[in-house]
Parts: sequence; structure tokens; C-alpha cells
Amino acid sequence: MSSSKSVQLGSKATLLGALFVGVGACSSSLDNGSTDSAVGRNSPGSNSFVDDGTGNSTGNGSGFDGRGACVGETAGAEIAPTVLELIVDTSGSMNEDAPGPVRGSKWEATRRALLASLDQMAAATAVGVVFYPDTNNDDDDDNQSSCFDRQTDVPLRVLGTPGSQQRRQVRSAFQNQNPNGGTPTHDAYAYAVQDLESAALPGARFAVLITDGIPTFSLGCDTSNRGQDDAVDSGPLVTEAAKSLSLGVRTFVIGSPGSEGARENLSRMAEAGGTATPGCSHTGPVYCHFDMTGTQDFASALAQALGTISGLALGCSYAIPAPPSGSQLDPAKVNVLFTPSGATEEVILRSPGDTCSEGWQYSQDGTQVILCGNACNRVRDADQGSLTLEFGCATTIR
Repeated sequence: MSSSKSVQLGSKATLLGALFVGVGACSSSLDNGSTDSAVGRNSPGSNSFVDDGTGNSTGNGSGFDGRGACVGETAGAEIAPTVLELIVDTSGSMNEDAPGPVRGSKWEATRRALLASLDQMAAATAVGVVFYPDTNNDDDDDNQSSCFDRQTDVPLRVLGTPGSQQRRQVRSAFQNQNPNGGTPTHDAYAYAVQDLESAALPGARFAVLITDGIPTFSLGCDTSNRGQDDAVDSGPLVTEAAKSLSLGVRTFVIGSPGSEGARENLSRMAEAGGTATPGCSHTGPVYCHFDMTGTQDFASALAQALGTISGLALGCSYAIPAPPSGSQLDPAKVNVLFTPSGATEEVILRSPGDTCSEGWQYSQDGTQVILCGNACNRVRDADQGSLTLEFGCATTIR
């Protein structure tokens, strides 16, 4: 058995708020400037270990488990900060009635749900908002000013505590926005992702795209390939989402009522963006994005989807603490362990691909561990338990 401390956490909030990390099996930097990943060091007075070449570690005392980990020291780590860019459709069709028992437009329901969700987000979360088309010109004018204004309506900044300037600015922006015009989805999405990439903020990055229809402009405000009902091909958004994922930005997609004709490509976009729903299909009935087209209560369904997104984006990213002085962490020798209260410890396996639909992955910059799909749900929904990172053991991959 490992000598790492077993910590029982008493609530969901506590479980998400602390990560107990074994840092005793870090590789140590030698005096000659080279690094020997086979030699590690615990806290002063604890056991050193040497990899015997078979993947097993041997040492001069206890403190090793079957994975070859020497875990003699633990350290707390806060949930990693998160950066969210909201890309919100404010085209004229958002003025249409929203399905559900409460009278009002799709825009009114969207505004209420988003503001309620933002009220629940942690102070350390950074949020920005891009509305599209966000212009007062009508859709008959095909110049670029009527397509998308290429402006960030609320710059990316940390939300801060309730009543902060950033929270007030977000609320004011939503209250002052009026739906109008066409649907330049590609231009808005590409601009928002660029804004995310360039922001000097720490944390995992997510784009949240909300749309109620098929785009009416191609990238560059191009209208030359418009078809029936002024729609253009939404397929290029899939390629754009895959490109964004390669740059460290994951994309959540919400298809509001009215987006029926774009469901397959919105589903593919969510998959390419690394947020596909487990077991989903691009032909339905369970799509890979959050499909609202069949809901009888849009406001309720949207609130539920935003809650799920908040949990995935804000509740399952953990910052890796710095190793002891003079040591280095070996990212190929890490395992994530979860022990539910009263249950057997399980190894959460590392996901082999980019979709992050199960297991765990490193963030793009390697500073965080991100739990994916069902693994995130299991940890997030646990009433009690412990989550541990072990260094010094060969990573187990699904």
C-alpha cells in the first residue's frame, strides 16, 4: 500500500475544492545540470527510490505501491481557474417565442438563464461576452458592418465577488442587447476564439457558442454561397472548432430552437471542439451538442445545459502544484486516483485522444489535470471521497 495520506472530504464542494497530490516521486535535478527521472526524493528524512528498470521502484523503506509510486508527501491545490467566452446569438429570430410555460422570447429566456448561471460562478472565473451580429443594420445590407462588428462586448476579466464591476458590466451588456439582423456564426466564433487565445489570463479556456439557426454569412461576411432561406454551409465551423482545440480552446455548443437544420454540423462541432456528450450520434436522437430543438420548455432545458457546462468547465480542472525545490515532475509518470466514501480506490485512466470524453487529460499548457466525461461526473457528484494524484508511476492509458 502507498504511504500517501487518505483524506476523506465531507461534501461535494470540498471534494471539488482540494486535490491531494503526492509529490514525493518527482525526478530530481542533478548538480551537473542533467535530470535523472529514475531518482526521486521525498520530504526530508523520508525514503528515496530507484527505478530498477522494470517499471517498479525500490527503496530503503516503506512508501511504495504496486504502481511503483513513492508518495510520502501531500500538498493541497485549488481548483484551477477557468476562462469562458460566451458567444451569444442575437439575430432577429431570437425575438421569436420560446417553447415553454413562461411567455417570452428565446432571447429573454437565454438572457435569464445565462445571468443566473453567471451568478453561481466562482470569483476566480474569467468571463467575456461576444454578441453576434451586434449591429443595428438590417440583414438586407450585405456589407461587413451589418455582418459582425468584430468587437468584444464584455472583455475577458475575472468575475470577482458578487457586485463586482465585471459582474455589473456583464449584466448591463445583456440588459442592453436587442436581437436584430442575420447570423454570422463563423466570424463571431473565430473572433471570440482569437480573443480567448490572446488573453493574458491563467486557466483552461472554453468557448460557449449559443445559436438558434443556420449561419447566414460565411467567414469574412461572405454571402456568395447563400442557399434557401439565406442559409450558408455550417460545415466549416467543424474545422474551426478542431483548430481551436489544437490551440487549447474547448468548445461547448448549444443549439436553441430554430437550429434544427444545423443539428448535424453543430453536433460535429461539439465533437471537434472536445466536448461531445458520451454515447452521442450526429444523427440523433442524442446529439453531441446540447440540442434544444425538441424541448417543450426551452428556459428550463437551457438552465440545465448551462449547469452541466459550468460543472464540466469549472468543477473538473485541477492545478498541479509546484514540486519540491530542486525536483521536476515527470508527466509520463502520473496517475489519478479516486476513492468514493466507503468504496474501493479506482484509477481514473488517462484519455488517449483529444475529445476528453472519458478519463483525464493534461491541459494544453500542462499545468492542470482535467477530468473528462463520466469521470468528471462521478467526482463532481460524490458526496464524500478523496481525489489523489500520484507521481512516479507509469501513466495508465485507456
